[in-house]
Amino acid sequence: MPLLDIIFIIILAWIIVYYLALRFGKKYFAPYGPALLLKTSVGIKTIERVSRNKFWDYFLSAFYYIIPLLGFLTIILLIWEAVLVLSIPKSEALPLTYILALPGINPAIPILYGIVGLIVAVALHEASHGIAARRFNIKVKSTGLLWLIIPVGAFVEPDEEEVKQRDPKTRAKIFAAGPAMNIIIAIVTIIAAVSIANYIAPVPGAVVYGSINPSFQPGEIIQSIDNIHITNYSQIFSLSLIPGNMVNVTVLSHNPNVEINGDRVSANNSMNINGNEYYRFEIRTYYGLYITGLIKDSPAYNSTIKVGSVLISLNGQYIYNYSDFLKIFYKYKPGDTITLTALSSGKLENYTVTLGSRYNYLLSQGVTPSPGDKNLPYLGVYLDPLGLEYFDQYSYLNLIRNPFSQGILGLFIYVGLPLHFEMPLPDVLMYSYASSPTVWILEETFYWLFWLNFALGLTNVLPIVPLDGGYVLMNIPVLNKNEKLRNYIVAAVSLIILFLIMWQIIIPRI
Repeated sequence: MPLLDIIFIIILAWIIVYYLALRFGKKYFAPYGPALLLKTSVGIKTIERVSRNKFWDYFLSAFYYIIPLLGFLTIILLIWEAVLVLSIPKSEALPLTYILALPGINPAIPILYGIVGLIVAVALHEASHGIAARRFNIKVKSTGLLWLIIPVGAFVEPDEEEVKQRDPKTRAKIFAAGPAMNIIIAIVTIIAAVSIANYIAPVPGAVVYGSINPSFQPGEIIQSIDNIHITNYSQIFSLSLIPGNMVNVTVLSHNPNVEINGDRVSANNSMNINGNEYYRFEIRTYYGLYITGLIKDSPAYNSTIKVGSVLISLNGQYIYNYSDFLKIFYKYKPGDTITLTALSSGKLENYTVTLGSRYNYLLSQGVTPSPGDKNLPYLGVYLDPLGLEYFDQYSYLNLIRNPFSQGILGLFIYVGLPLHFEMPLPDVLMYSYASSPTVWILEETFYWLFWLNFALGLTNVLPIVPLDGGYVLMNIPVLNKNEKLRNYIVAAVSLIILFLIMWQIIIPRI
């Protein structure tokens, strides 16, 4: 059945359910835009029991001060991001579906982990509001779920009139409780994810991530080249073998049969690493830097260079590795004419190319160049040893074991793993680690619990109404001495934050 038909049937079914729920179930259902609020009393007794612990007094008092501070730091982060987006070319702007942290809409969020993580994050967020209300003897009227075809949220409903009658500081503590709980859960789950990552062990070798060389497949692990032992991909970049010569490559694969140059080949032996079966193959292929891509309208693109060719020399000088290429290439200037010799379909071909300007290329991409770029040449080719992209299993493991290894930047890289589709890892890369599936399931579960609690908490600390941070700002006691001034301040801060958010959405796309 076509996708559009399925979507139409789902929407039609939801309209029918929506009508029937409001027509015959007013006691339990209430409209919330296109969604339905399902009101129940489930969990109220648990909230009552949990709220009796004196711990909540310290918790609420601490986060009464912490949430405004985090809100201020988040605004600083938004300003920093607003500057960064100025250097993002339009071609690299993420689709708008990445803006919402909702599974099924955001393609970076896996459906199962996303739904579980979102339910936990929202449920604990709302439960914390309820616990705070009960700590101040405010009645909790109902709990429930927010449905939009599937459960997309939860809520706890304190008695609104009782909340309004309390002093501003008490109201602020109730609103601060939700994001505070998400922040605590995020801290606990990132510690759990980091701890579990220490039980993951890498398989030595250079892991193939992508390939234009038909002899290799993603997920295979190169262990030697012409009897030179390879423990990580960086060694391949420093090899100095003769370009264009055939070399023997030993690889490990999780498949007992692989396709090499169109032929199915069986493994010559196998090994077991921590319960995972690996098969060893011997492959013969051309050594050198393969031209794996051409940038549109670049000097290389406008020549007759073929993707898949092996670069042999530049103006007669052999190119043994990528460092050699850069050393030779940057001897030339924009406007110089060079001759590239490349191996294509077993034949040597010469290509004459007039170099462009790196400075002009960066300007055309919307990137601000440095003055030094004016004298640098530009060719427009992507070059990869053996025609392969590599996955650095060691750096990845170091990151998930210690997200703060690079300071706050390391944390941003850790949070951004889903944007590169590296959490959860693609199946083909799982075999670059000698660890059981159970360990990975636990690692990914705790990661997504961290990620969604972190996202929900960070969003809700923003001092913008109707988010919790906005209501915390509205209920700061000193601002409540002058209600008119308070409203002006809240409105101004909300508009600034809204502008910063819209700036980041619009600027990279124009």
